[in-house]
Amino acid sequence: MSDSYPADTAQQKVGFFEYAYVLMLILYAGRSLLFFESPELRTNFFGVLLPVVMSTILAFKWRIMFIPNFYLLLFFFAIYFIAISVKYYEVRPTFLITYYFIFFTAYVAVKALKINLFLLYEKIVVYLAAISLFLWSFQVLAGGDVLFNMIGRIPYLEDISVVSGTGLSTVVYVIQSYSTTLINNNTISRNCGFAWEPGSYSSYLCLAIFINLFIARDKRQSRRRFWILMLAILSTMSTTGYFLLSLIMVYYLFNLEFRKIIIMIPVMIAILIAFFSLPFMKDKIIELVKEPAGLENLVWESYGRESAVTPQRFSSLIITLIDFKNNPVLGIAAHGDEQWTRRMGSNISPISGIGNLLAQFGLAGFIPFLILTIKSSKTFSKIFNYKGRYLLFLIVIGISISYSILFIPFIACFWMFSLFEPDILADTEQNVMLVQESGV
Repeated sequence: MSDSYPADTAQQKVGFFEYAYVLMLILYAGRSLLFFESPELRTNFFGVLLPVVMSTILAFKWRIMFIPNFYLLLFFFAIYFIAISVKYYEVRPTFLITYYFIFFTAYVAVKALKINLFLLYEKIVVYLAAISLFLWSFQVLAGGDVLFNMIGRIPYLEDISVVSGTGLSTVVYVIQSYSTTLINNNTISRNCGFAWEPGSYSSYLCLAIFINLFIARDKRQSRRRFWILMLAILSTMSTTGYFLLSLIMVYYLFNLEFRKIIIMIPVMIAILIAFFSLPFMKDKIIELVKEPAGLENLVWESYGRESAVTPQRFSSLIITLIDFKNNPVLGIAAHGDEQWTRRMGSNISPISGIGNLLAQFGLAGFIPFLILTIKSSKTFSKIFNYKGRYLLFLIVIGISISYSILFIPFIACFWMFSLFEPDILADTEQNVMLVQESGV
């Protein structure tokens, strides 16, 4: 069945449910509570099904049709599932169901809201950033664990929080203990926002800044939101966030008028030098480069551990590339016991998104991801008429080097956009009208 932009759908208005829906996607991306983080149906039944239920409601409200591309996605993933089941002589249906849920959620989000999905995301993240800046400022000014101890009085919060550095989550704001600040050689606490750690939060802020600068059309209001996002990302003190922000700002610079470019180049160079001269940037980069040299020690130190050791991004990438080398075509899918570190008796949890994609799905998954991400990146550039056909691609790759979040539904909406909206370039004018009429 074909589906483009039905006339009655174009008259739909974005309302409370749509805002609540995008907020739900954001909180699941933050993964700071077991309810949002655990993908296991048996242990987190309602947490796994909530996005599916809300997506179903959204699909009925907006009268979503399923295009051939969606059915082809399900079909080829089913073929992959059969192949991996034959390879390991084991059928794991929850693996298939989990990814079908992800594809369904991402598809409905894109087809129902289209570009509005990203505009809503940016606006909601700005509000969450403002909250995080207020609470982070209080945390820094109060010093030590004052705010942490106050939040820690909430019953059972520690048991349901999934935060790095023995942190706690209040859903809209995550706080780490001051000991984490000291262990990481920081002078002040870092802003985690709504995410499980500062670096991931900075990645989501960078996506919001990308939307603010290249997609949002209400320039006066978007400028105010831009500065809130900027302050929030600076408070994360994240290597990944600062690198992505630099990339986005360089692209933005070359989209300005020539006169403004000449004026801004010295300013941009000074800012970049200042960024990469910061202790946590320079020292972190040196540390990341040196870490793979101690990979053998890391593997032996994690031998027989009950809790998994989480190596840094470059070591994670090397570990996962070995798994990819051992299983280059289909990967290991959900068969984590086939990891080479597991076979040695070590308990290691790599964080590299690209590495995990290669290890888990092999070339069968990596090649389609690469093609779709590049195509979606070019599509965004053409729709919004900015210079930088590969900007979105580089942002997604930059995030995925550090974090394994490519199959979080909202992130999937970015790199699978061209698959779910193959005709959007032909309907650009109508799509822009939809954005304006919706009053987002």
